[in-house]
Amino acid sequence: MENLVIDTTNATNVASLREAAGVTFPALTSRTDFDAVAEPIYMANAETGRAQKIDASIGRVIRRTDTAEALGIVGQRYGIAPNKPIFDMVCEGAEKTLPRHALAGIELKEFASYGGQYTRFELVFPGLGADIRQLNNSKTQLLFRVGVSNSFNGSGSVRVMAGAYDLVCTNGMVIGEAEKKAARHTSGYTPEIFAGFIEIEFAKYLERVRTWQAWARAEINPAQAEAALNAAGMSGRRVASMMEQFDAEAASRGRTVWALYSALTFYSSHNSERFGVRNSGNVDNEAVTLDQREREVSRVIGSEAWARLAA
Repeated sequence: MENLVIDTTNATNVASLREAAGVTFPALTSRTDFDAVAEPIYMANAETGRAQKIDASIGRVIRRTDTAEALGIVGQRYGIAPNKPIFDMVCEGAEKTLPRHALAGIELKEFASYGGQYTRFELVFPGLGADIRQLNNSKTQLLFRVGVSNSFNGSGSVRVMAGAYDLVCTNGMVIGEAEKKAARHTSGYTPEIFAGFIEIEFAKYLERVRTWQAWARAEINPAQAEAALNAAGMSGRRVASMMEQFDAEAASRGRTVWALYSALTFYSSHNSERFGVRNSGNVDNEAVTLDQREREVSRVIGSEAWARLAA
């Protein structure tokens, strides 16, 4: 196998690379950076018709302060987790952990659904690129990324993930996830926790690149690919569409495990003609649907069927 292009010789731990080396992190926009408050719910009194406040033990409404839009009904113990403090902690964790050259040209991607009920931000590090040589000798480059998904409607906890971003097809790949569930679901998060997570996942990224390189050289036929998807529990209709995407990926990558993986990550990263997000033209549901697809793909990749295919 050829040498990887990742250079880790300059790895360092620095308290504040931002000041020492002029590191600049992109700023969140109002798409994910907003304040929210928990307010009482009111209903009409059956006798007077006047508004009557419902006890907080029954529920409260979460409202954005910038748009006044209601985001969800939550219980009395629910705690709001604004994205900005979490983002700042992720940035500080990256400063303390990643090689110095990784902190140049950092890119930010933001996603949201239902007016901010679901949000996600990702930091992509062009300085941490790895070339994958495919079966037909073409290359694709993967970049290290760290992301956080968060909800403001009581539907889930803060999720922190790490993975890679394929520059050629803009597919996103998740390789690690840390989840913190608490009544106030930012409880316990510190820059040190994020730094530790990023350090572990960066090491996994270096290992996983070697795995992906092996997948890019591991030839399979369509029957093997289809059997693996079925055995992993993917629905028949979805398998048929995935096999069409596998053919499209194989045209530029070769018929390999990597091409099948690219088909899966295309599905989880794109609202496309083949894998359309239902009713997304009328409902703001694309980001949250792709997040659900990403979890589905993670289950497939983690299955025994996939392990046998990739062995």
